[in-house]
Amino acid sequence: MIRQTSGNDLRRRRAGRLAGALGLLLALALMAGGVLPAAADGPPTWPSVFYGTASTVTPPGPVPEGTLVQAFVSGELRGNDETDAQGNYFLYVEGPGGTVTFKVAGAVANQTAIWEGGETTKLDLTIPALPTAKYGLTMAVSPVGTGNATDMTNSSPYAAGVAVTIKAVAAAGYHFVSWTAPAGSLASASAAQTTFTMPSQDVTVTANFAVGGEYTLTMAVSPLMGGVAYDTTGTSPYNQGEAVSIYAVPGSGYQFAGWAAPAGSFVNALAPTTIFTMPAQDVIVTATFQVASSGGGVCFIATAAYGSPDAEQIDVLREFRDGVLLESGVGSQFVDLYYRLSPPIADFISGNSLLRTLVRELLVDPVVWVVEATGDIWRN
Repeated sequence: MIRQTSGNDLRRRRAGRLAGALGLLLALALMAGGVLPAAADGPPTWPSVFYGTASTVTPPGPVPEGTLVQAFVSGELRGNDETDAQGNYFLYVEGPGGTVTFKVAGAVANQTAIWEGGETTKLDLTIPALPTAKYGLTMAVSPVGTGNATDMTNSSPYAAGVAVTIKAVAAAGYHFVSWTAPAGSLASASAAQTTFTMPSQDVTVTANFAVGGEYTLTMAVSPLMGGVAYDTTGTSPYNQGEAVSIYAVPGSGYQFAGWAAPAGSFVNALAPTTIFTMPAQDVIVTATFQVASSGGGVCFIATAAYGSPDAEQIDVLREFRDGVLLESGVGSQFVDLYYRLSPPIADFISGNSLLRTLVRELLVDPVVWVVEATGDIWRN
């Protein structure tokens, strides 16, 4: 028996497909905006938890209270704790994962583990014996008065092999350059916060600073409704001469015209995505936009899905945008939201052939089908 489809049923189905397609688009937009986690990335990453006792083989028994227990993943310090009176420790170990190694008072433990986000594992640690020697760590600054250098672990003296978290903060008018030390090793000599592994001697670790403060970068747009401008490096304030990645996204009815700034320089002031070199002052970088002609503009997600801006389906979407959405206040707001949030979604889609196929067949094609099938209704 063939069931006849009424006009109302057909309209409901079309409306349902449109709602589903727009719902998926909204979900993708929310992912890009950080409101929802992207499904491709999976659930939020939780730390792995390890707990138990730390003991020595000789003499047998728990280590003394206050003994430092540390966890490392791929050689990077990921967790610190000090034992209680019974030798118990408790460590939160941040991801990403891999093999977890442990040190007790700077001595490598006999046990290792595999990092599993969200898992809690009881693991008793043993070392052959406690190190008998401890060494002093002194923090220094060069030139004097240009900043501060801090031992964040704050448990000196340390046994050889202990990883100590250190941090440098520049004074006004200066910026951090590097760490230096006559012995021991630094995880990163150029990072203001890093870890220093103690040698088997007293040691002074020096934070080196230079003249030239950090300066604030502010992103602006002109006109206000013309679009948005992003600092994709996202670590302002910056040092003089630092290269900052920036990009501009036009709003509905506008197109990018160029970059402007009172100081500093652009690799290409006419490209929406470019590099800006910081001057020795706070600076405002402005993206300028101009009204776009009808039919212009890019449908970012559809272009990524089809692999070309010239696909005939994209022409259908452009016509719907210009002839329907931009003719109403709500539609214009939706288009504006789309142009603000869709570029990073499109970048993500374009780099994955399977995702391009899924987005094309499950999102864009149904939207195009509904737009074509209901064109007269929307126009009327």
